[in-house]
Amino acid sequence: MTSVGLKFKTFAKIALAGAAIAVLDSSTTVAQPSKDQLVVGQIQFLTNFHPLIQVNNTKRLTINYSLRPITAFDENVVNQCILCETLPTIENGLAKIVDLPDGKKGMQVTLTLRQGLAWGDGVPVTSKDIEFTWKMARDPKIGFSNYNSWDRATDLKIVDDRTVVLTLPQVLSSYNSWDQILPEHLEGPVYAANPTLDTYVKQSLYNTQPTNPGLWNGAFLLSDYQIGTRIVFQPNPHWPGTKPHLQRIIFSYRDNSSALLQNLLAGAVDAVPVSPGGISFSQMLDLRGQQPTKFKYYIDYGTNVERIAVNFDNPILQDKSVRQALLYAIDRQAISDELFGGLQPVANGILSDENAYYNKNMTIYKYDAEKAKELLASAGWKPGPDGICVNDKGERLSLELVSTAGNQTREQIAQVVQSQMKDVCVEIKNNFVPLQEFNGEMARKRKFKALMMSSIDFSPSVSPRIALGSDSIPKAENNGVGNNFSGYANPAMDEAISELEVALDPKTTKEKWADVQKIFADDLPMLPLYFYPRAYVAVPDLVNFRQGTLDPLAIWAEEWDRK
Repeated sequence: MTSVGLKFKTFAKIALAGAAIAVLDSSTTVAQPSKDQLVVGQIQFLTNFHPLIQVNNTKRLTINYSLRPITAFDENVVNQCILCETLPTIENGLAKIVDLPDGKKGMQVTLTLRQGLAWGDGVPVTSKDIEFTWKMARDPKIGFSNYNSWDRATDLKIVDDRTVVLTLPQVLSSYNSWDQILPEHLEGPVYAANPTLDTYVKQSLYNTQPTNPGLWNGAFLLSDYQIGTRIVFQPNPHWPGTKPHLQRIIFSYRDNSSALLQNLLAGAVDAVPVSPGGISFSQMLDLRGQQPTKFKYYIDYGTNVERIAVNFDNPILQDKSVRQALLYAIDRQAISDELFGGLQPVANGILSDENAYYNKNMTIYKYDAEKAKELLASAGWKPGPDGICVNDKGERLSLELVSTAGNQTREQIAQVVQSQMKDVCVEIKNNFVPLQEFNGEMARKRKFKALMMSSIDFSPSVSPRIALGSDSIPKAENNGVGNNFSGYANPAMDEAISELEVALDPKTTKEKWADVQKIFADDLPMLPLYFYPRAYVAVPDLVNFRQGTLDPLAIWAEEWDRK
């Protein structure tokens, strides 16, 4: 084993020992659990409740209990209607390729809302709500999410109370994937009085009255909350689909993953996600080893990639050789083996090698410390007196790595990366910040100085544009929309993404995905680490828990039951 491997193994043992201590400390006394509720332990409380503004993985995993998207992908990678009646396809005629007035090809997509759909205050969900959401999404002063964004449509016509026809200015493979909609009868007056992002977010009922039932149209309503402590969901009496079996789902927040683990063992919580947002993967593995039958352990293939964004405004990181050296210096397989039992696969790009569109012919960066040193030397960085590289100006190769405080997995990874980088003469200074600062100043305003560790979920309908397109760099002009935190802009990548987005057949889609992955591997706008499996730990009496869905599992929460 290399010296790096020995250092890592020592660190991993310390981390796992800490987890074991947490497991054994479970003396909290709690009442007998109720079979009609589920208490989910969480870290990272939401920075705001608005479902379509400043969207990240944490928000998507929470909001979908109460506000459902029009469509979503299940665990079988099948797109299906959630709020619509029939999924539009070219085959059934609800999606058509049409000639546009400018001579180009576009699409018309017909969406019909399901019968009986209502907001939590009993007001019917109608085409006016879709139209309202679409108009807001196209308002450059607001800045909505760009996951399956409504602003892809340039025109909308209302056919009747439940049906609209959307016109797309080009042929898009994601034509039948659509986000949530907002209640026009409640948010319409707020938007009219507050037409800019700053004022609208502050005055939106989602942030001033989040327990107003009329804001929600899912199987559950957000019925109670206490900032930093809890969020409570209860059944929506107006939900027309399967009635929820559980009468309450409670998000119960803790400061860190060790506290979550203690509360899980003590019976204070019934279920916890496995990082991000919950206990660490190493804690889950340790728990499974000690308590194999006390809980159910759900582990499925995931599309959520942990990555280190590389700030292209930093002169050091503008050099591709330096970015390549950094990735060669990280022993990602050792991280997976030692900390995750080999169950979190190394990410060679933004698609897992289990994905049908994975490009095995792109550049692969396997751990190679000597190669990293060679690349740094070629870029003018040589070891200085204290072992840290310096250039001919005497500047030290020192980089700050920012991530979220209280997330044990990221803190562990950051410390390992710090150790491994030191072996190739790179100094890493770790900076763990609260989630609100991380999502705001560091990410949306791109105030991180060099490197930033976070995750992004490329579910089947999501375009890589959200993280790699030059139009997805968060800035003041677009109200901080987009997850291209690196500030990466490459015309070749933009063109490749545009070609991918219009591919309708599997063969062309695979070819275009291959192009995107090749450019990514050549440029390294971010350093891919590993893919999170979709993992959860829950009490054994929880059934119908479709944890492996490729869109947020909360979309199917009404099926959950306790037997």
